[in-house]
Amino acid sequence: MKSIQTTVVLAMTADGKISPVDPRAPRGSYPVDLAHLEYQVSLADLVLVGAGTIRTEGTAFTICNPELLAARKVRGQSPQPIICVVSGSLDLPPDLPFLSQDIERWIFTTGTGLERSSDATTLHKLAELIDLGDTNLDWDRAYTLIAERGIHNVVALGGGSLTAALAKAGRIDDWWLTIWPVIYGGQHAPTPVEGEGFLPSAAPHLQLIETRQVGSEVFLHYRTLK
Repeated sequence: MKSIQTTVVLAMTADGKISPVDPRAPRGSYPVDLAHLEYQVSLADLVLVGAGTIRTEGTAFTICNPELLAARKVRGQSPQPIICVVSGSLDLPPDLPFLSQDIERWIFTTGTGLERSSDATTLHKLAELIDLGDTNLDWDRAYTLIAERGIHNVVALGGGSLTAALAKAGRIDDWWLTIWPVIYGGQHAPTPVEGEGFLPSAAPHLQLIETRQVGSEVFLHYRTLK
């Protein structure tokens, strides 16, 4: 059976922030990075997105480029990848625009989230709710399910808590990091990898395999050293 490839695609400022202190504040426009993001998403069978990101953005990122859509058809993929929101608490409002997009939707959650959410019944009608553990998400169980569904290419789009969880679980194969030419600052502005952090002895180590510069934007491609 073909192994599952997981790629994290993130963009951050030159000082390592993925959004301003107020995540609702408008960010600058970076068309080259947007095209890069669309290409990476176009390769995915499944896209993982953290609940905080989807609550902030409102909708899931989808592919619009006709050439990328045509390439997916040639590869035998659906027009859009499955979008899976990761929310252990199932704290997702049913009127979220994401839940009415014309895409296949999954939500990875927990038994506790299903029990405590007053919207679980409604959300069950709008997406496939997948229980991955009593109180914590079990990523081994998640990846067993992903394999059983015949999914080979997973792209994770953050935020920082999701990226940290995948890194801790040892599931990230490749990292694409875009460096935006701007400084956000802010002690509490989110960074690409949140969570509890890693001791140096346990930190994931990366091999740089590609760099690309377009104008003042820099694109870095790393592979996780196993």
